[in-house]
Amino acid sequence: MWRNLPPEIQHTLVGFAWAVWWAVIGRSLYHADLVRKGQRRFWSLQLAWELMIAIGMGVVAGGAAEYLNLTGMTAAGFIAAVSYLGPRTIAAVQTWAERKAGIDDPGS
Repeated sequence: MWRNLPPEIQHTLVGFAWAVWWAVIGRSLYHADLVRKGQRRFWSLQLAWELMIAIGMGVVAGGAAEYLNLTGMTAAGFIAAVSYLGPRTIAAVQTWAERKAGIDDPGS
């Protein structure tokens, strides 16, 4: 079945798989740090949420890495780092950058 897919689809699926893999690594590092600090048990429902966040962050960071023309280990490190930071940190950086650039919040 895999070989019957068009090369573009194969390339996209392989990229998606690698992005998710590195995102899972990044979120696992974040989870392990919280466990080490005693803020979370290792086996808990939060681990399932981390998996969902990792998949989402893998897609977003993988797309950003492709947009930035990052390849190989550079892309892998970028995806893992962005995934470790997570969506809240990304939103905080975006808010800071918008304020710095003088962009008004459309929600206010």
